[in-house]
Amino acid sequence: MMRRLILGLVLMLAMAGAARAKPFVVILADARGTVATDLMAPYAVLAESGAVDVKVVSPTRAPARLIPGYAWVAPQMTLAELETRPPDVVIVPALLAEDDAERAAWLRAQARRGVRIMSICNGGLVLAKAGLLDRRQATLHWFNRPGMARERPQVTWRDDLRWVTDGRITTTAGISASEPATLELLRELAGEEVMRATARRLALPLPDQRHDGADYRLTLKGMRQVAANTLAFWGHEDVAVPLAPGFDEIAFGTAIDAWSRTYRSTAWMTSDRPTVRSRHGLTVIRAATPPRRFDRAAALPGPDVMLNTFAQVRRAYGETTARFVAMQFEHPWGAVSAWGRAPS
Repeated sequence: MMRRLILGLVLMLAMAGAARAKPFVVILADARGTVATDLMAPYAVLAESGAVDVKVVSPTRAPARLIPGYAWVAPQMTLAELETRPPDVVIVPALLAEDDAERAAWLRAQARRGVRIMSICNGGLVLAKAGLLDRRQATLHWFNRPGMARERPQVTWRDDLRWVTDGRITTTAGISASEPATLELLRELAGEEVMRATARRLALPLPDQRHDGADYRLTLKGMRQVAANTLAFWGHEDVAVPLAPGFDEIAFGTAIDAWSRTYRSTAWMTSDRPTVRSRHGLTVIRAATPPRRFDRAAALPGPDVMLNTFAQVRRAYGETTARFVAMQFEHPWGAVSAWGRAPS
């Protein structure tokens, strides 16, 4: 009897030690606004791996708005709670409030502690304004790179890579870099086999760092289309993005993000209940006062999520608008065209 008890205790301690050995990754959220795909894609990749403990963290438990659409996510922890459980990695999505003194001080403290920090897209602005990119190589969304090159000349800004790692800090290019850069982080945290298996289950291509950021720029045709879409306010549409329990986080983040970047539509999370839990345990909250009616519904895209979503937008509003959405994601349009025009 005593021997079985001792063996049981040894097994429990071993299991507890294995659980503690998992890298602990936190993704920052802000109630004022957090870009949907920048948060949802890294969360989905890391949670799906099973090799990483990942949590969405905010200064308070207040729901964080997922911009540019209308949905909110419930933080799973607060920054104060991390005092007793420090993270190994901090991921910073693009945040509406880029310059926050308290958050900047917290990030600098994490950097001093040796924590691995990764920004997604314009999350790089948050790191730059906190002084964490000075005398480093870095990247961020193509639209902001020229301005930041003037504002922060002490940073070497790269436009030839989808993500740049300099020491313990990684920065990524636009929204679409969130998936490959997180897979690369997963390779670092859990190994090649885990990364490949996770990518396979999520139907994601293996990470490829190659990128031609100089290829992204505002064209006259694109600006004319945006102006036309914006000025035709009478044709602006409210798009429903219906959610059911167990929904795919990447598909949801991409849909609510992309449909709100057309300058012709705004996407709203909809459900027959006020909150819905995702496949990996995130709680998403619908708007308290949604539109009385919706002009169209956007089903969550299946495999090839981003390409599928851009194709949906193209069928709804035409190629120029879809191309402009893909450019905001910093996603190569050639890949969209090659993917074809088959129904999703």
